Amino acid sequence: MTLSQALTQHIESAIASGREEGIQLCVYHHGQMIVDITRGSRDDTGTPLSPNDLVLVWSTSKGITATAMHILAERKLIEYDDAIARYWPEFGQHGKEAISIRHLMSHTAGIPHLPAGTSLDVHADYDAVCAVLANMTPVSRAGQIPAYHGLTYGWPLAKVLEAVDGRRFGQFIQDEICKPLGITDLVFGLPANRRADATRLSHDLGPNGFASNPHENPTLMANHPGIQATCMPAANMMASARAIARVYASLIENGVDGVRLLPERRIAMATKVQRWAMDQTLVNTERGFGLGYFLGQSLPAMGLRDTTFGHDGFGGAIGFADPVHGLAFAMTKTQMTLTPNAPSINQELATIVREHLQIPA
Repeated sequence: MTLSQALTQHIESAIASGREEGIQLCVYHHGQMIVDITRGSRDDTGTPLSPNDLVLVWSTSKGITATAMHILAERKLIEYDDAIARYWPEFGQHGKEAISIRHLMSHTAGIPHLPAGTSLDVHADYDAVCAVLANMTPVSRAGQIPAYHGLTYGWPLAKVLEAVDGRRFGQFIQDEICKPLGITDLVFGLPANRRADATRLSHDLGPNGFASNPHENPTLMANHPGIQATCMPAANMMASARAIARVYASLIENGVDGVRLLPERRIAMATKVQRWAMDQTLVNTERGFGLGYFLGQSLPAMGLRDTTFGHDGFGGAIGFADPVHGLAFAMTKTQMTLTPNAPSINQELATIVREHLQIPA
């Protein structure tokens, strides 16, 4: 059985059992695409999922946002230890003056959550949510407490990028990441002419899963047109697995089709351990972070070696690169897995890939 056959069989079995609805999977090895599989549905009517469909991938977004920041650093437009307030003066109040780019990218900035009760409308309004962030007071001193910044990771970094580059964050991603790689299926801020390509996210708790507290239902945010259309660099990237895998493939070895977005030296800096500790946000799990990327065994799908780097997203999407073995892997899914301790299909598929290619975990 070939690798693609083994992966397809596993995916189709998961969909047939009702465990999954739609999955895109793409794998590169030594700069060549070796797996490109799409199965299942994209919406409630059972419309087949397309390889080019755009799936909201939650925090998988953070790895691409990190890549943008490293491009700025490589061009000497920023230094990681620069204060956010140097580029966004309004941010430098209420004890946030010392928060640096490094603090945000390693999730030690002390502002892990937006204020309770922040509405979806504010989340969907870039200027409004940035004003909320500027007015926040940290809950801990910068660099002191490891606490994953689920949404607050992104907007301050976007403000820095826009200040030094002049382009809007989403446009920078298109110009400096997507265009060089020939990617058309990765966006921050869904444009009106791509709405038909946006998939619907569901969850695995059934129709009554959030009946007692519908405001906690993550599908309300994921499928909200305003959330999809705004700039939310930590969590609202909409992309295909093909696009995400191609970005990660461009960060290792010789890149893809002659394009390498960042040199090996910069990737070494970006994946140097910034902290490896119990995280106060992620249910006190031990996580290792570089600058914007999870490292190795932080995510089961990435294996046990800390040289592997990438990011997953709420519900199960993931993208990562293994520079030692020339592997880039990305998976998106239209049904978010929310059940505690449920098996992770991204880990299962990544294990099949490694075993077939004889790559050690």
